[in-house]
Amino acid sequence: MIFRLPRSLFGKLLVGQIVIVLVVAVALPLLLSHMLHDTADAFVAARLEREAAGFAHGGGGAGDQPLPREHGNRFFALFDAQGKVLQAHPAVLPFDLTDLPHGADRQFATWGQYDVLTRPVALPAGGTGWVVVAQDRTHPEEIVDDVVRSFLRRFAWVIGAALFGSLLLSFIVLRHVTGMFRDAAADADAIGLPRLDGRIEEARMPSEAMPLVHATNRALDRLEAGYRAQGDFVGNVAHELRTPLALISLRLEQLPESPQRDQIGRAVAQANHVIRQLIDLAAIDRLHPQLGMVDPVALARDAVEAMVPIVYRSGHSIAFEEPDLAPPRVRGVAELLLIAVTNLIDNAVRHTPAGSAITVSAALDGSVTVEDDGPGLAVDARDPAARRFRRGDTARSDSAGLGLSIVERILGVCGGALETGSSTSGGALLRLKLDATPLT
Repeated sequence: MIFRLPRSLFGKLLVGQIVIVLVVAVALPLLLSHMLHDTADAFVAARLEREAAGFAHGGGGAGDQPLPREHGNRFFALFDAQGKVLQAHPAVLPFDLTDLPHGADRQFATWGQYDVLTRPVALPAGGTGWVVVAQDRTHPEEIVDDVVRSFLRRFAWVIGAALFGSLLLSFIVLRHVTGMFRDAAADADAIGLPRLDGRIEEARMPSEAMPLVHATNRALDRLEAGYRAQGDFVGNVAHELRTPLALISLRLEQLPESPQRDQIGRAVAQANHVIRQLIDLAAIDRLHPQLGMVDPVALARDAVEAMVPIVYRSGHSIAFEEPDLAPPRVRGVAELLLIAVTNLIDNAVRHTPAGSAITVSAALDGSVTVEDDGPGLAVDARDPAARRFRRGDTARSDSAGLGLSIVERILGVCGGALETGSSTSGGALLRLKLDATPLT
């Protein structure tokens, strides 16, 4: 069975605190017990060692250096190499010391309720004996205070480490949870024209945030549905208007020539142009999710071939230039990018005088450029979210720059950008900057 953390923020914090309590409740007493016994043993051994060493350095001989008197429930005894008791205080020892382990080095051991230290000592009469110092643990007297003080000094770091561990665990849990919200913010930030179908991923969010996540995703669903419905409506209206406008054009051709007929004909042509652009807008909504890799040279060539009849009928000329080396393929929707390039060419035809030259070129970086030798293009960039384009010799272009706005919208869908500038002849230069990063 695999243990999984709860999705709830409160649950994660609760689990973290339970883990801390369990660790402290189980591990800390064991650690304290071990440290306390270790500290007490070390302290008692050191005290007994000092007393045994003092006796040994003082001579330690039978008759020359008497053993210390009993003090603090400690007992002293001196043995020769054969285990014979030479001296002992008290005279009657509480247990048989001859069975104690002893050797060439100092030894400390627990013998029942006594802590016992044995160490070798040189005897004045010659040879080596051994001295025993024992301490009754049930009557520690003043040793207890010393042991407690020594233990507390050693234990202080354990309390600090436990507190630090608690803070560290809380930090890890909170960082994990806040990371979920950062990921959700990144999901929301990625939603836009290129990704209208993007949503905040629900699986990695804590349960407390689920009502907000559900509500946000449902709101995005409604916005996307409304956006699609608006595109369908625009497309349907545009298609419905094409038939009556075509009938009007036919009727105009049957009327005798007059300035009024020409004026109405120009208005009908303008209306047909706007309708074509509305149909292009509907195509953006219909095709935008289908991104692929597009050949920019083939794209530019197809657009030029499609617009040649219109360009020549208007009295303009058009040329296509391609680089010597094949540029990389770029991200986009081929149908939408074709609409974008043809819109740029149509814009140049409609807003330059007869006889103007239009040049379409593809560059090594995958960009496509349309330039002319007309009056140039002015851009009102005071509101970047709703830019307006106009020709340099007019107050305003048709439909407030609708054609170029459509181009920008297409590029937003394809992850590109529209750059505007002036050609070498002073006319307009518009460049489609496209992303050559391969799709994953």
